[in-house]
Amino acid sequence: MPSNSVDGHKAAGAEGFSLFGPLRPSAFASVPNLITLARLAGSLVFFILAVLRQNPLYNYIGLGVHWLGDFSDGFYARLFRQETVLGAEIDIIADRVETLFFFLNFLHVRPWLFLPVTLYLVNFAFVDFYLSNQFRAFGLISPNYFYRVDRRVYNWNFSPAGKFANSTIVTLSLIFLPAGWWPLPAILACILIAIKLCSIDILRGKRRS
Repeated sequence: MPSNSVDGHKAAGAEGFSLFGPLRPSAFASVPNLITLARLAGSLVFFILAVLRQNPLYNYIGLGVHWLGDFSDGFYARLFRQETVLGAEIDIIADRVETLFFFLNFLHVRPWLFLPVTLYLVNFAFVDFYLSNQFRAFGLISPNYFYRVDRRVYNWNFSPAGKFANSTIVTLSLIFLPAGWWPLPAILACILIAIKLCSIDILRGKRRS
């Protein structure tokens, strides 16, 4: 079994909470998990403030908390070998919750972007959510190790470039492009959906083989 599989980590790391020491993949409590929950709570506070005060600035601050926290929990987990299965699942869910809240507020301010936003949410909150959770079917700690299963799926979706394309490019284009350019993020979102569906089909073939 590869060393970055769930079974391959059973012999190393602690089961209980550790500040800097390595943890087993089955561990429940960890610093990265606390970071994930903190960024979820923090971003939601700003998203709610955006609604209550009718100020889009709070919505963008919430998005910044989401992105910074998403980087921080993963960086800490890898640095101190505290990657856990529960942590990966919490991270996947938190990403979707925070993104949904951001775009609900975003559409209240820019309703003309309904189509590209909807397409992107179909991709990220549904298709990519299903794809990301397939790491459990292959005995991996998180989607970060999909290169052990298929290099294409990893490069397209879970490599640093793949993650950036999946979670950032469409969002930034929606924020910064002029209103008349809305077809571009819509096309990008459709491309992402196609990539995810292709990746899901590849993984289905791997499971059958």
